[in-house]
Amino acid sequence: MAKAKKRVPARSKRSKANDKPARKSAPNDANLPTPDFSYDTQHPPFIAGVRPSRKGSYRLEAETAGTKVVVHNYGHGGCGISLSWGCAAKVRDIVKAHLVSSQDTRVAVLGAGVMGLTAATLLLRDLGLTVTIYADRCPSETTSSKAGGQWSASGIHFDDTTAGRQQFKDILTTAYKTFKDSIGKGFGVSERPNYTASRAENFEVVLKVAPGLIKKPCALDRLPFEGPPTSGYEYQTLLVEPPIFIPRLEHDLRTRQVQFVRQSFTSSDAILSTISENIIVNCTGLGSMTLWNDTNMIPIKGQLVLLSPQHKLQYLYGQHGYLFPRTDSVVVGGTYEEGVNNETPCKSQCEHIIAVMKGNFGKGPVVPLERFHIHHENNKARTPNVGDA
Repeated sequence: MAKAKKRVPARSKRSKANDKPARKSAPNDANLPTPDFSYDTQHPPFIAGVRPSRKGSYRLEAETAGTKVVVHNYGHGGCGISLSWGCAAKVRDIVKAHLVSSQDTRVAVLGAGVMGLTAATLLLRDLGLTVTIYADRCPSETTSSKAGGQWSASGIHFDDTTAGRQQFKDILTTAYKTFKDSIGKGFGVSERPNYTASRAENFEVVLKVAPGLIKKPCALDRLPFEGPPTSGYEYQTLLVEPPIFIPRLEHDLRTRQVQFVRQSFTSSDAILSTISENIIVNCTGLGSMTLWNDTNMIPIKGQLVLLSPQHKLQYLYGQHGYLFPRTDSVVVGGTYEEGVNNETPCKSQCEHIIAVMKGNFGKGPVVPLERFHIHHENNKARTPNVGDA
């Protein structure tokens, strides 16, 4: 019998009643600071990346290929950073079980994004293996470095089976707790409230799969911002800043003598015949579509605008787009183009992102969402947990 696959989780009427959020009111003039949406139009701060989505579920499993064992860890959609430590722990456990019957002391990690870096960290720290990272990009060039950084379960499919739900719960729990434990330790992690106009599926799936991991949202009579008055919700989550987190992981690995080898591969056969290590951890993300002939992989292009840093902004925002104030910039997103696999930002689409967000804060007219906007109704209807990746 074919396994059912998890898409957007549906809450029952009973669970809705039991999960009714607390409600609080704010004075009409109690607004949080408004962002400055200006930027240098001669040098627009637009970037684009491609989310490595996968139909059915992310892939986290081992397979034998001749004399080698390959542990696959990819297809995490828009929440690679959010799930990274949890998936890395699963990779470590798979490799640890393999070592019971193997004398291998070396492991090859494919990919220098967040999945590869966190897996390498645990394989080195917990198992004492000699780790070499093979990648065609350095960490700062990967999709992980272009992520917004909010912790949530955004744009992810997972198996709707007892085992699949338990694995996903384990991953969410380990990842969240690891990030929370790293606050104040130089990893770029901080606690932040996120304000939304409606219940956000990228948080609701966490509440459903891992009850108690994060706080339930608080219902607000009015979101505390300038602009058209609207009710909404306040969630509590984490901000993981990629410009701090990714370099810290790379630095720590290099300090411990992990080798980074700049190398491209064209197929799994090329990998298996070239790499000398008998244990291979595949964290190539969208690259697995070609390298491992994975037809379930789907590229989803997303675009961001990076405004100048504004340290007075200490909140995250998720109504008709998203806004994440970080140390390096204020990230405004986003777009969602399924099947588009290029990293060239589109000027008109990025300008639309800003126009929509300015309307949210009363700094411009309210702008209807274009089809490519991440929160356009068509995208929300066909995408799991569309949120703030």
